[in-house]
Amino acid sequence: MKYKIITISFLLVSVFTANAQQERVSKQLYTNAYKIATDRNEDINVRKAASFKVDAITYLNMRTLMAIVDTTKHLSNKEIVHLNAQLDSMAYYMHEYVNLFTKEYTRSDKQKRKEQIFKIFRDASINHPLYNDPDKSLVLVYFNSDDYLTQFSLDTNWVAALAEVKKKLVE
Repeated sequence: MKYKIITISFLLVSVFTANAQQERVSKQLYTNAYKIATDRNEDINVRKAASFKVDAITYLNMRTLMAIVDTTKHLSNKEIVHLNAQLDSMAYYMHEYVNLFTKEYTRSDKQKRKEQIFKIFRDASINHPLYNDPDKSLVLVYFNSDDYLTQFSLDTNWVAALAEVKKKLVE
């Protein structure tokens, strides 16, 4: 009987662990983007966009962990769950943001429209900070890089930025 209880306990723990891992949107998006970013057979621009996603999710993870381990605040379990849900949500909307940008930019055949799309997305990312991070050299590393088409701020509220972009694309 004792062994059955231990076996059932291990099964439950493994099921809950598997479900928790499946629910981590940020981890799945990170893993997929990392695979693309490191695939030497992939197009360089696709790899660069994936590299941005990897770094954006890493930044979101870092900021979430900083908030969770902040010893000046005593977070409840509910607040920790909220921070993790926010991490997953921001990672998902960032992924959608980059994908929409890529779709709109590559679909446009006129240079003037490409420049408009680029400006809309770039401006929206800088106009909607999530953390108001003072470390501008970090959060603007892609924003100030001409080597990347994804010149977006890492410190972005991706939900608000995506909403703004969608609104401006139909104007």
